[in-house]
Amino acid sequence: MIVPLFLVNVHASGCITSCRLTADTTVPAADGTVYVELDNNTGLVYPLPHTFSFANNTRHTLTVLNTTLSASSGARYVWNEWIHSSLQWTPTLMMQTPIMLANYTGPSDGGAYTAKFDKQFQYTLTFKDAVGQSLVPSPTSVVLSSAGSSVTTSAYSGQWLAATSWTVTSATWEGYQGALLAPVPLDLTSASGSAVVKVSAYAASVKVVDRLNNPIQGASVTITFANATSRAFTTDPQGTVQLGDIPIGPYSAHVLYQGQEQGTWSEDASVAPVSTITLNVGGTTSAPVVSAIVLLTIFGVALFLILLAVKVRRTPPPPKI
Repeated sequence: MIVPLFLVNVHASGCITSCRLTADTTVPAADGTVYVELDNNTGLVYPLPHTFSFANNTRHTLTVLNTTLSASSGARYVWNEWIHSSLQWTPTLMMQTPIMLANYTGPSDGGAYTAKFDKQFQYTLTFKDAVGQSLVPSPTSVVLSSAGSSVTTSAYSGQWLAATSWTVTSATWEGYQGALLAPVPLDLTSASGSAVVKVSAYAASVKVVDRLNNPIQGASVTITFANATSRAFTTDPQGTVQLGDIPIGPYSAHVLYQGQEQGTWSEDASVAPVSTITLNVGGTTSAPVVSAIVLLTIFGVALFLILLAVKVRRTPPPPKI
């Protein structure tokens, strides 16, 4: 361990027989008590802050005993490191003191050795699609950023983060990165917090009809999404396939009906939630039947008129004598 002795020489004031060292902590007394053990002796346990008196020219150890504390405020404190004069003294729970040739108590002699803990609060994230409906499934991961640092997580409920202001800056959903509609603030400075995150996801459905606008059941529809993944569907009795929420961007719909390729259409759920695809196939209608009846009637009338005309024009027989 490299000890910054230059700090000791500059700040510490000398002692002759008994030297004093103050150990403190960043955990407020109202939120919990940190205990240290002196010289690996289970009988010598002290709450912080505490000022120790050590013989001149001796060296000692202080070991933090509780690494996590829960406060009534909902905060949690997690062990970080020992610091002295705002610099890291050691990252381990056990801190070895310098050789006691001086006092280490107040600002004039370098200040106390401090057991630093990180304060944390819990957060919860919920996700909505572009129109505010619950998003299923949730993103596979999100990135939270704060003051130059970032955390990537896939857990969204009851998780702990440093007590500061965070921003949800990125999300990965259905393989699509950068899926946020906008960055979302998450304030954990003084209490646990939650945030609603809107993702660039859009509810979509495709309806397949014939050229007479009748729904086509049983058509095979293969959807290729903006993230290059594909899924196959079959139209229901209304000629529809429900895609659920899909990533932003155009997608393609390839249709196969009655064993024949019908073509590929480009759609965009952010423009139209329901896309109608019209196939160049016939449909069932009563119009041809009506036309046949009319034609038969016309032919019947025409035949009757012809027969009547022939009968009228027939030469009358000669008179009988």
